[in-house]
Amino acid sequence: MVGLRTSAALLPLLCACPPTLAPQVLGPQIRAGAARVEITPDLKKHGPVYMAGFGNNRIATGIHDQLYARCLALSAASQTLVLCGVDSIGLFADDVEQIRVDVKKRLAAQKKGSPGTVNVVVAATHVHQAPDTMGLWGPAEGQSGINEAYSSFVVERTAQAAAEAVRHLKPAIVIMGQAHPSDLDTLVHDDRPPEVHDAGVVVLRATTVKGDTIGTLINWANHPETLGSKNTLITADYPHYLCEQIEQRFDGVAVFLNGAVGGMQSPLGASVPDPATSRPAPENSFLKAELIGRRVAEVAASAVRNGHTMNADRIEFQETRIEIPISNQGFQLAAKADLYKGRKKMTAGGATTTPVGLARFFSHGKPFLEIALVPGELYPELSVGGVQRYSGADFPDAPIETPIKQLMTADFKMLVGLADDEIGYIIPKAEWDEKEPWLNSAPKAWYGEANSVGPEAAPRIVGALEGILRSQH
Repeated sequence: MVGLRTSAALLPLLCACPPTLAPQVLGPQIRAGAARVEITPDLKKHGPVYMAGFGNNRIATGIHDQLYARCLALSAASQTLVLCGVDSIGLFADDVEQIRVDVKKRLAAQKKGSPGTVNVVVAATHVHQAPDTMGLWGPAEGQSGINEAYSSFVVERTAQAAAEAVRHLKPAIVIMGQAHPSDLDTLVHDDRPPEVHDAGVVVLRATTVKGDTIGTLINWANHPETLGSKNTLITADYPHYLCEQIEQRFDGVAVFLNGAVGGMQSPLGASVPDPATSRPAPENSFLKAELIGRRVAEVAASAVRNGHTMNADRIEFQETRIEIPISNQGFQLAAKADLYKGRKKMTAGGATTTPVGLARFFSHGKPFLEIALVPGELYPELSVGGVQRYSGADFPDAPIETPIKQLMTADFKMLVGLADDEIGYIIPKAEWDEKEPWLNSAPKAWYGEANSVGPEAAPRIVGALEGILRSQH
């Protein structure tokens, strides 16, 4: 049975390894509200439910834990930003636009005072144990796995959660925190050189003026695919345990936003110790997913307890739409075969249009938090640096993109992947490798290019973000 739980809480952000920031007394400038709704499929009504992420014809046989759309709304100076994390493999920009239109209608119908300009960001967690919402994992190759009734259900419920979060806005306190203990990197396996992780945790917590939690926003990067390709139970994977632990510790609504997960940032192959046995948790197990979620929650909780209260008085949001050529013939054929069910339209020249965005939170004229919004699975070296020039690269002389987080100036930096669209892997152009000889003298092709729109994605997305950031500095 699908249920709705709403919660309004203010924003205290977390920090276990705080930057040089002095705690500040918060004025009444910012408001916060939060809500979550279930988006778990009904296996009879929406069946057969084809599970996304690994292969064709993986049909769900049961529900292990519920899927949710979780939203945190923050409002200051007539600008409201709603950040939604959705337990889904990915949502195309067409679906996100429907959510935004629905939210606008819902808010227009309410009788409460206007929240000002409302911008909605919807980011899929990229869980590989949820229904196919992209059409790539149907009963057989070339057959879509999208169930339109379920997709409409996700759109409607996410819009409901976003509107509820806005309706529950109240005076809030924002606490920021961040931490990067070395063991977080061991939870992530990178099977393609260079081995780079963006595995730090950045947390924003919103509370009421009395200290009750409204919502907690957690940004971390790892594929939610711990259960592997044989599992047939619907689950949110490690984000389920992460959010459950945060909500048990602090109440309110926990919202998980995934980060730079390309490259390939995965729990598969990572050795995760089980404290009960002092041995690694079994691969493809719920225990392993739970241990990952609990550890990230523990780091986030520690960060919030050592967090910095921010005098948040202004929010800025900017989004631009860019055109990226699609050189991937598989993507072109999928569109022609209507696997996307009318979503992800291409231009006559074989390109796609996708959003790139940036949100900034200010205190006394200075940004203390910047959130880069990336429409796919970014390789972490594009976030934190580390692009390498290997032999065999198809574009050996391509300019190296400036790492996105190096372009940011705030003390707290989030990079949100699969934000408002899902275009696949975003690979540094200098590391692009579709033709032999293979990168770094590998005996076979690396995984990545087959699930990318093409080599122009990285320079165009990073260039768009650089343009936004430079225009605001």
